[in-house]
Amino acid sequence: MNNTFDLHRFGNLLAFDGRRYIRNFGLTLAILCGIPLVGWLLTLIFGFTMPTLPRWITMYILVMLGIILVPAKAFGDINLSREGVRFAMLPVSNLEKFFSYLLFCLLTPVVILLASWGIDSLLTLLPFGGFTHYIRSLGFGNVMNDFFVEISEMAGEDITDAEGFDVLMNMFGSGYTYSFIIGIIFNVGVFMLGNLLFKTHKTAKTLGCMIGISYVISMIRQIFLIAMGKSFFLNPETINDISTIADLTTSTVFFNNIFETILTLGLYIGLFFKLKTQKY
Repeated sequence: MNNTFDLHRFGNLLAFDGRRYIRNFGLTLAILCGIPLVGWLLTLIFGFTMPTLPRWITMYILVMLGIILVPAKAFGDINLSREGVRFAMLPVSNLEKFFSYLLFCLLTPVVILLASWGIDSLLTLLPFGGFTHYIRSLGFGNVMNDFFVEISEMAGEDITDAEGFDVLMNMFGSGYTYSFIIGIIFNVGVFMLGNLLFKTHKTAKTLGCMIGISYVISMIRQIFLIAMGKSFFLNPETINDISTIADLTTSTVFFNNIFETILTLGLYIGLFFKLKTQKY
C-alpha cells in the first residue's frame, strides 16, 4: 500500500490532518491574514497614505512567514520518536501522506495571499484611511506600474511618459511572476523537508541551512549569469541602451526560472523519499 492512492482513504486523511492543522495553526493563520488591517489602522491614526507597493511587499512577507511556520507548527510531531508513531501507523499509503502534507503546506501561502489581498481591497473601499489605490493584480509588473502611477499623482508629474518606461515595465512581466510562484513552491518544500530532518528547533535550523545552501547556489548561478552577460558589459555602447538591458534581464530571468524549476523538482522528489523512509 506504500505507493497506492485511494480517494476515499485520502479524504479521511485530509479530514484528520485538517483538524490537526486548525488546532495547531488556525490562530496563527488568522493573525497573519489580518495584518493588513493593522497597517490600515496605522494610516488612519497617523494620517498618511500607504502606496500599493509597500502593501504588496507586506503581503509577500506574510506569505513567507506562513511558509516558514506552518510545517513545524502544524506537523511538527510527524518525525518524533513517540508522537510520530501515530502518523507512521495511519492506515494510508506514503503517497497519500505526502500529498496531504504537501496540500496543507502549499495552501497556507495561497490562503494568506488571497485573504490579505481581499482584506486590503475591502479596506480600500472605505472613504477614510490611507489605502487609496487598489492592488489590481498580484503580478510584480502590474504592481510596479501602479506604484509609479501613484508616485506620479503625488509628485504632480507623469513619470510614466519617460523614455523606456514601457520597456522597463515589460521587463517586470510574466518572468518575474513565474519566479515569484516557483520561489514560493521551492520555499514550501525546503521547510517541509526541514520539518522531517530535524527533531528540535526545526524552523531555526532550517533557516540556518537554507542561508548556507542559498549562498552556494547563488555562487553557482552567478558564475552562469556572469558568463551570459560578459559580452554585454564589455561593450560600452550597450550599457546605456535600456532595450538591450531589458533583453539581457529577461534572458537572465528565463534561465534562472529553468534553474529554480529543476531544483524544485529535485527537492520534492527528495522530500517524498525522506517521508517514505522516515525512521522513528
